[in-house]
Amino acid sequence: MNRSTPPQRFLRSSIWRLVFLLLVGSCQDHRPINPAVLSADVAHAWMQMQIRLTLSTTGYNSIVSNRSFGYAGITMYEAVLPGIEGNTSLLAQIGGNALTPSQAADQYYWPESLNAAMASLTRQFFESTSAANLKSIDSLETIYKAHFQAATPPDKLTNAETYGRQVANAIFEWSKTDGGHQAYKNVTDPTYTPPVGPGLWVPTPTAAPILPRWDNNRTFIANSAVSSQPGPPTPYSEDPSSAFYAMVNEVYTTSQSLTKTDTTTARFWADTPGNLNVPAHATNILTQLLVTTNQDLFKAAAAYAQHGIALSDAAVSTFKTKYTYNLLRPFTYIRNVLKKTSWNPVIPTPPHPEYSAAHAVVSAASAAVLEKLFGTSYKFSDNSYASSYGIRSYNTFQEYAQEAGRSRLLGGIHYAPSISTGLTQGAKVGSMINQLKIK
Repeated sequence: MNRSTPPQRFLRSSIWRLVFLLLVGSCQDHRPINPAVLSADVAHAWMQMQIRLTLSTTGYNSIVSNRSFGYAGITMYEAVLPGIEGNTSLLAQIGGNALTPSQAADQYYWPESLNAAMASLTRQFFESTSAANLKSIDSLETIYKAHFQAATPPDKLTNAETYGRQVANAIFEWSKTDGGHQAYKNVTDPTYTPPVGPGLWVPTPTAAPILPRWDNNRTFIANSAVSSQPGPPTPYSEDPSSAFYAMVNEVYTTSQSLTKTDTTTARFWADTPGNLNVPAHATNILTQLLVTTNQDLFKAAAAYAQHGIALSDAAVSTFKTKYTYNLLRPFTYIRNVLKKTSWNPVIPTPPHPEYSAAHAVVSAASAAVLEKLFGTSYKFSDNSYASSYGIRSYNTFQEYAQEAGRSRLLGGIHYAPSISTGLTQGAKVGSMINQLKIK
């Protein structure tokens, strides 16, 4: 069995297990309006669908997927927003145009609003995916709608479906103006020429740079990428007594004494074919937490929105840093300066500059939001790769972010200072997202 099988099987089974649990659950779990009894199953199933699609749709690498998870979360929240007492539109806070339903909140069935909204948005974001995936999107919407028909009057179901689609269409049209629309079609940019000079990034292996202009994208929080920027990296030097030489040598010496646990950690967090990409993995952790704590529909939608925004803004922030400083990767220095000409990292070196470490930035932003949602001392386990790498447990969300960041040094693709800087950078982004008024 190859390594790509477990996550694919897990995602397929997760979606349909959630659907099955919904269908055999009591109708009491889906009474309209009362947030205490509105199940979040439909939200989880659609987010699992998003994860599956990023795994199987060409062009949906980690950076592009960060953006799609951001818009998916916002769509979920806005689709159910009128049903939340004392609600505040998220779109109105981040520069979009909030929608107002034409009828009173009790004339809508909010699980169906989310179902219709996510089906519509997902089709539009993943219009290039396979025919089989498109059929799965249709099937998921149909299954939930059929169940909801037994839980609420037809007029409320129709109202909700109409409103959900309006929300999705409005958000999709807004997404077209952020600079990242249909980025999956042009992930690499052969027109971009990296600057040349000592210490500057050399693509390895030789390939067109990935998304060198992503830093120009509009962030959800105004100026979050600019205000979270770190200072410059360690000054480049080939002097064996220099700080730069020492940090590269740390990567090399670490690679020579990796334990089985170290290698497993590197591969567990690796964004490689068959694995979940970075935001998909982080989102899967959130889903596990929401299911474990039995959050209702409204709480789940709010959590997915905050978390998705954090992932997306963190990606823009780190790519702004990367293409500002264009720092070379360990692969280049170790082979050319340390003269270890046959050296290779544990995981492939990505085709974009080294500083800052994107996984650290995104994971720290994720951890900051998760702390806000579940507490700073919350203990949890991640079973995303239970069948291939085992279940991993953490005492805090900071511990999760730190391990995800360090995995890049163990994998041989990042320096320790780039990771520590990335963790600070991501935490700043997450802190800004935590200021949003979301109920």
